[in-house]
Amino acid sequence: MRRRVTGTVTALAGLALLVGCSDEIPDFTPAQVGDAVTEQVGRSAATAPSPISCGGLEPEVDARTTCTYVLGDRTQDADVVVSAVEGTDVEFRVDPTRTYLTTTQLTPLVLQELTSEGSSGEVTCLDDLDLELGIRVYCTQTTDAGPVDLAVTARSGATDPVSLEIALDDRDASQNGQ
Repeated sequence: MRRRVTGTVTALAGLALLVGCSDEIPDFTPAQVGDAVTEQVGRSAATAPSPISCGGLEPEVDARTTCTYVLGDRTQDADVVVSAVEGTDVEFRVDPTRTYLTTTQLTPLVLQELTSEGSSGEVTCLDDLDLELGIRVYCTQTTDAGPVDLAVTARSGATDPVSLEIALDDRDASQNGQ
């Protein structure tokens, strides 16, 4: 289940009014959008998103930008859309579009699981893993006996605790690039 977060960027609009005396609200900088999204998402999540990266945003209805942030143990991409502008009040909503584990988040989880099963060696995952039930990526474990190709499958959704299934890569040699 994806969660939509809505809020008002009144504070940012107030800051914009200090810059000039015009009735027009200047565009929001990426940092201002990031601060507003951090505040809004932080109200509805167990932890505040950090780090966060956003684009700038025009204070016009239907204007949009994208933010990427880490929320707990996963990464999330979200559209930030201006839903209303009334005077200096700008309302927006945050619509998550993708929840995933980056390779940097995924690799240690795979290594931890393999270590708990008594296996050792370095793990390399080259693709992010979308947290949707059944989505699969491939990793390689380097062992003393040589490389082992692994299939890593998401066994949890975007809002569930992260659960992975790790198995030997079951693709045939022609699909495996050999």
